[in-house]
Amino acid sequence: MPYPSKDEFSELLDSRDHAKIVEELLVAGLPFAFRDSPADYDTLRVTLSAALHLPADAMTVVGSGRIGFSLSPEKYGTPFLPDSDLDVVVVSAELFDIAWFDLLRLGRKYFSLEKKVQSWIDTHKENHIFFGFIVPDRLPGAVAISPAWFRTFKGLARNPSLAGRDVNGRLYRTWDHVRVHQLYSLRKIQQGLRTRKG
Repeated sequence: MPYPSKDEFSELLDSRDHAKIVEELLVAGLPFAFRDSPADYDTLRVTLSAALHLPADAMTVVGSGRIGFSLSPEKYGTPFLPDSDLDVVVVSAELFDIAWFDLLRLGRKYFSLEKKVQSWIDTHKENHIFFGFIVPDRLPGAVAISPAWFRTFKGLARNPSLAGRDVNGRLYRTWDHVRVHQLYSLRKIQQGLRTRKG
């Protein structure tokens, strides 16, 4: 069952070990978005690999592009469409730590940043870093890798197979952080489904 339906997935949440669901369906294999064009998935990873100087296996597609519908607890089941965003996770302890230390060393510089960036920094401190990830393109002026990260992901639109599609990137410290965050989302989805049934 490489791409279960929303209803099949809901049943899996009640019948299977969530860690196995994450491993088998949410981080490995060919993503739903590239089911008809596996070479385009290779192109995506090779392009990101060259730009970020990381191995291609340090990144994968997650979310609706991975399984065919949204796994966000708030939008669970919303189908993946031809113009849907692609969510990519990139795993690098080295890059994560560099960005994390940039945030830790901000000091007074924090107050000179745009309010929007300050808000994202606060969100990182309160939530994202707890789960082991950083969204570099939301932190211009705060983390050194932000401009290159932004250019890299926006530049993917020049690839014909990705034209017209936004590709978003999250930087995770380790694969275990990716898995734990996916497990957290599954628990939230399951709680939401039970609430709606109850």
